Amino acid sequence: MQKNEYVSNAKISAVLLVRNEENNIQYCLETLGWCDEIVVVDMESADKTAEIAREYTKQVFSHPVIEAFDIAKKFAVEKASCEWIILIDADEMVPRPLAETLTAIAAGDKADIVEIPFRHYIMGAHMLHSGWGGSKVTRFFKRNKITFTGTIHGYMKKSVDARVMSLEFSEDNSMVHFNYLDSSHFVEKLNKYTSIEAQHLFDKGTRFSYYRLFRSAFSEFYHRFLRRKGYKDGVRGFSLSFMMSFYRVLIQIKLWEKYEFKNDPVAKRYERVKRALLAGWGK
Repeated sequence: MQKNEYVSNAKISAVLLVRNEENNIQYCLETLGWCDEIVVVDMESADKTAEIAREYTKQVFSHPVIEAFDIAKKFAVEKASCEWIILIDADEMVPRPLAETLTAIAAGDKADIVEIPFRHYIMGAHMLHSGWGGSKVTRFFKRNKITFTGTIHGYMKKSVDARVMSLEFSEDNSMVHFNYLDSSHFVEKLNKYTSIEAQHLFDKGTRFSYYRLFRSAFSEFYHRFLRRKGYKDGVRGFSLSFMMSFYRVLIQIKLWEKYEFKNDPVAKRYERVKRALLAGWGK
């Protein structure tokens, strides 16, 4: 699909924030030719991510690595020059019908913000349930209708006067996301994101409680496995529901650690024990 298929003054920037995505980014960029510009912000990749990106666009910028990855998307969007923004990750692809739908929306000024349904591939298969089936995310918007916050998983805030359009899910009219490869990949990401979320709770003054730990874990599993029919996804659905439940548990454990070790870090505690042991040897 070529951009000139629609006659419109609406210009569209595709914006990517990436790190070590050489295995994914080319597939993503190949589906963005309908945009007026492509902006890639690379976070100190150690592979060929930036090199591949430069084959598709001159708009490749660098950003220091930060743990709360999504928060840096504010920087990435500010590098774009067009009125409309499509935010996309390197492990995602835009089907042609979706590109045509979004271009028509921008050309006709039919909305300010568009919530796009997703097709998630997780642990080797397209998820139909478990909270991942057809989930919708704000990814296409006018730049002046979204502001960015400093929190993860809630980093985008819609303007109160924005016209929001939510697209109906269909196989062709949804963003395709190649998510967790396997359970090891899930745990790798889990460790990073639970640390970030625990830090946000700590910064807000939220205290650890057994009630919150058990309630959030049970609620997560119930929501995904039963209410969102994760059982229909078989072992994969059970595994993901259980791991997401543990995700909630780990956030609370890490929050407890932040209070427990705030003034007396573990390393210092162990150092005292080690010195006491050496003293028993007369050293």
